[in-house]
Amino acid sequence: MELRHRVRYRLTADAMFTWDAPQRNKLSGKGVTRDISVAGAFIFTKTCPPVGATLDLEIFLSSDPGAGRRTVQIKTFATVIRVEHKTDCEGFAAEISRCCLMDISGSIVGQHTSQHTSR
Repeated sequence: MELRHRVRYRLTADAMFTWDAPQRNKLSGKGVTRDISVAGAFIFTKTCPPVGATLDLEIFLSSDPGAGRRTVQIKTFATVIRVEHKTDCEGFAAEISRCCLMDISGSIVGQHTSQHTSR
């Protein structure tokens, strides 16, 4: 049974994320999105934060994916809700609580704060 209340979009985009380790170190990782919605995202990566970690997650969109030029950035504050370590899928799901959409110049063009429960 599907428990999600938001539409998810299959989207491959570069992602970077940071979180605080228990010793107050800042850890970081990179990955690629599998899908994204206004409420969350799944990131393919070998560097998985632990469940419950709060992240600064940035997703980079491009109008020309092969060119490497990023035109839009989604900056989010998110919480890791699931980690998967399978041979065909390694990554994590994150629930987004706040996000803003920025253009290439760094200007904010939209903001969203989620008012949802898990999923």
